Amino acid sequence: MVRVAILHVASAWALWLLCVVAVEATVGGSGLSGRGIDASLLRLVARIVGVVGGIVILAHGAQMLGLPVYSIVAGLGIGGLAVALAVRPTLENLISGFILYLDRPIRVGDFCTFGDQSGTVESIGVRSTQIRALDRTRISIPNSQFADMQIINWAHCDQMMVRHVIGLRYETESDQLRYVLAKIREMLHGHPRIDDETIRVRLVEFADSSLNIEIRVYARTREWNDYYAIREDLLLRIKEIVETSGTGFAFPSQTLYLGRDEGLDAGLGEKSRRAVAEWRRKGRLPFPQFHPEMAKQLSDRLDYPPRGSPDYQLGADEMTEQKEERLSSPAEEDAGEKDQPR
Repeated sequence: MVRVAILHVASAWALWLLCVVAVEATVGGSGLSGRGIDASLLRLVARIVGVVGGIVILAHGAQMLGLPVYSIVAGLGIGGLAVALAVRPTLENLISGFILYLDRPIRVGDFCTFGDQSGTVESIGVRSTQIRALDRTRISIPNSQFADMQIINWAHCDQMMVRHVIGLRYETESDQLRYVLAKIREMLHGHPRIDDETIRVRLVEFADSSLNIEIRVYARTREWNDYYAIREDLLLRIKEIVETSGTGFAFPSQTLYLGRDEGLDAGLGEKSRRAVAEWRRKGRLPFPQFHPEMAKQLSDRLDYPPRGSPDYQLGADEMTEQKEERLSSPAEEDAGEKDQPR
């Protein structure tokens, strides 16, 4: 009996050591990172195999010694349920670790944003993920929580967006505004680190104290320091363009004008009232909407693109084909059109 007990205990221990040595040799020989999720999962699988195999060997030895193994296992059913409830958080972290392994949203060394925190992934373990924050503190997040978060992986971006809104003074004339818009677009097209197809510079808002221009482009970089250097260069060039145009940046202010109020133009006011009265008399008052005939007469009466631009002679369909940014690919649009009922 002593010989049988020693033999099975030694066999179980040898199987455990064999699994540990085999997985460490595999990790070292394949060049995997010792802290990466691949190495952690290999160690986990090896230990599970070692534990299960050792339990089977010990159970076989206990059966040879005459112990009622199957009866003991059946009696431990209720206790096993209690143990399972107690280790539920550990199992959740374990399963979430497998999910992170399958989806691979992050890897060791990636800079990511999760929740209101940002940092570099240092290790991905079976139970938790270790992240080095921007303030150099180390954040340990259980895998079950990390897998449920919205994770932004900055290491996988191909370009980095530069977005800025500048406000010009309301005294800026329309042609001055056109000059600023054109020169900023010209500068962005000539910049070697800006993607030409992503340039968007538009007048977007009449704000309380300024005429707001939104600038949105993508810089050809994947590094933060390089990104901030490119953005700084763009802002300096934009400042020079605004100063050259003769206008200036707006700031929150109030202007008090002192003078005699000459009142409203009585002639123009009477003209507008007569026009509305005529619409009402003819039943063509455009509220809540235009009469169909009037709407048809007004269709396409304005010049867009404006006269003098290179695209002035292009039609609406040709302008649509020249769009550089689309909401869907042409193939998806064609498929959607085919699926629509006729």
